[in-house]
Amino acid sequence: MELLLDGCRRRRLERPFSEVPDANGLELLLCEGTGCGRLFDGDRLLARGVRLGRLPAWAKHSLTVRRRAGRMTVWVDGFRLYSVRLDTRRRFGLGLALRAGSGTIADLRGSEPLGKPLFTGEDLSRDWWSARDQDLKDWRVEDGQLILTPKSHGFIRSKKEYGNFVLSLECQIEKGGNSGVAIRVPHDGWPSGDGMEIQILDKPLAEEIDLHSIMSLYGNVPPLVRADRAQQETWNRVLIKADGPMVSAWVNGRLVQQFNTSHHPEYKHRNLKGWIGFQDHWQWVRFRNVRLRPMPEGRGLAVWNRPCPMTTASRLTNRLLNSEALSQNDGFTSGTVSKKIEQAEPGDLRLADLTGPGALVRFSFEGDEGQLAFYFDGEEKPRLTCRPGELREVIPKLNEDQMPILTALGYEKSLRVVLRGAKKADYRIDYVTRTDPQGEPTETFVSKDQSGIPRGWLAPVYYRSYVTRWGVHREHDPALRVRSKPQTIEPGQTVPLAHVDGAGLVRWVKLIGGDVNSEALWIEATVDGESEPALSAPAKFWFPGLVGGKSFDNYLMVQKGGKANLLAMPFGRGITVSIKNTGTGPIEKVGIELSVEQATDANREAITARPRLRGKLLPAGSVDDRLFSHEGAGRWVGLIMETGAAGPHFGIADLTVDGHQADGWASENLNRFLGQGGTDFRSCLSGSKGGMAWRYLLLSPVEFQESIVMKATSKELPRRLVLYYTK
Repeated sequence: MELLLDGCRRRRLERPFSEVPDANGLELLLCEGTGCGRLFDGDRLLARGVRLGRLPAWAKHSLTVRRRAGRMTVWVDGFRLYSVRLDTRRRFGLGLALRAGSGTIADLRGSEPLGKPLFTGEDLSRDWWSARDQDLKDWRVEDGQLILTPKSHGFIRSKKEYGNFVLSLECQIEKGGNSGVAIRVPHDGWPSGDGMEIQILDKPLAEEIDLHSIMSLYGNVPPLVRADRAQQETWNRVLIKADGPMVSAWVNGRLVQQFNTSHHPEYKHRNLKGWIGFQDHWQWVRFRNVRLRPMPEGRGLAVWNRPCPMTTASRLTNRLLNSEALSQNDGFTSGTVSKKIEQAEPGDLRLADLTGPGALVRFSFEGDEGQLAFYFDGEEKPRLTCRPGELREVIPKLNEDQMPILTALGYEKSLRVVLRGAKKADYRIDYVTRTDPQGEPTETFVSKDQSGIPRGWLAPVYYRSYVTRWGVHREHDPALRVRSKPQTIEPGQTVPLAHVDGAGLVRWVKLIGGDVNSEALWIEATVDGESEPALSAPAKFWFPGLVGGKSFDNYLMVQKGGKANLLAMPFGRGITVSIKNTGTGPIEKVGIELSVEQATDANREAITARPRLRGKLLPAGSVDDRLFSHEGAGRWVGLIMETGAAGPHFGIADLTVDGHQADGWASENLNRFLGQGGTDFRSCLSGSKGGMAWRYLLLSPVEFQESIVMKATSKELPRRLVLYYTK
């Protein structure tokens, strides 16, 4: 590291180097007269400094500090004062304190050694590889430049893996070109889904910054600013630094991206080490002066790895991407309001009148009549007005479905939602309220771009729902994989196929092989050595959205190399997943794979104390009108049911929680509950297709302390599976 500084004459400037995160660090005195360059390490004097003469009024002193190979060397006005030894493990930040009078500091610059060239010759095969042989042939080194053949595409990947490093390069790209730099990608992984892709994209400089601007963390985090020049006309200098969870990027000397991935709902699960690669989509791209300096391994500064303070909006967003959050007490209770009008009513129709702090999380409605008005925190005039059909365009949305709309529309004190001028309407609005108003903050909605959702947290929600269509689900993350060999399960057998001891979280369960439509194929999960499974049901109840269809945009089910369910299962004393054959013939070549986050000494007690995911499979019949019931405390998170070709033929009579009837649940059919009508739709958290209907309540699970009972409008009820987190 080298620091250069001009300025500071006849003044006393002290303590530019504070040890991070919280030690005293080094104190360096800069002044005219005796003691210039005096250096303390806490109370210990490392260097006495020298006497510095005065300069003319128009002149400035200069300082150069260089740290290299365990030594710190100081120059003042071009003269070397001293060189002292420093522990290479110590890290420092820069702070400036003017102790007397006034002063001027100018041309403050820092630089780091750039390391060794990554491309040293024309034979790329020695140090680089590609998933396709042709990709490697399409790249060449010519006149010191790494060049991709026009009309080609694909990643060239380093054989060596890197964790912490400084990567520097210059790049030039064709007009409209689309390229990227991959970092920390596992051997068989894909950058945007398993590692990280840093975008290099030619876009007009006048365009707004978005998820595809240069130095965006592709699909997840936009850059802070832009500092690139027209890329097809000139070379842009890029420096990328990865240090533990912190990823930073500079373009032409300006910091344009900095993000702590340990505080990100998606990136916190990614690898911290992997291959580096370069890519393009069909246009030409050139890289030169590509150099890399490896840095010491580790997770960087302790302060980077501390838990991130959460807001209401960030907790709600996290629920969609990390379902294990549902097994934690996160300080929310949920509620529902619903309104139906068959003919015009005079005046305004109040759809919701809520007390905060809280957030609306789900809208489901029919038609586009009238105008909606939202009054936040007691305002006399609505902050937001729109037609119902425009709602998804003016609020922060957490899904791409037309209906229902998922959101995190926060309010600190209160929220009134009014519908004006509608002759016909049918609305259901789900919301959450903080049970501890003095706890973490709830930010009131200001605009679509000022919604309280942290920078870089909204995009991964879209990205996750999008990539599940292709079956992507952190296939190559660092979590433990437990995979069975394909086996044949004979009639009447229950065969354990995957087991994990100790405590931890199963992030997903994948069924490999087998027919998900088979009535004979059951999956069972047993936790903590209990005598009965916590969850036992036919495979189609585990993967309802994949029955009668391919993968689709959602948060909980993917289909690639098998069918996976992403609803997390905590365990404290082991978990076993088995296949049961209830049919008359063998089930051949079937297996199970688990993704497991094993508990550590730091979180074992907390994970062991969490409620477990449990399911009740209830038979079809006409005994009574209860869809389900449960005694004790817990959190209801899902309902899956068989419906037949005609779909659900009943509605919800009422929901009773802890002996009190909950508002907003009664409906003549399940359209409000599922979010749409009909028998052929699949949305992010609900659907009706292939003779199955389902709804997962990730954003608004229903808490109960003593009991929960849901009654239907009919006694002719189908077979259904109810999912809870309970102790």
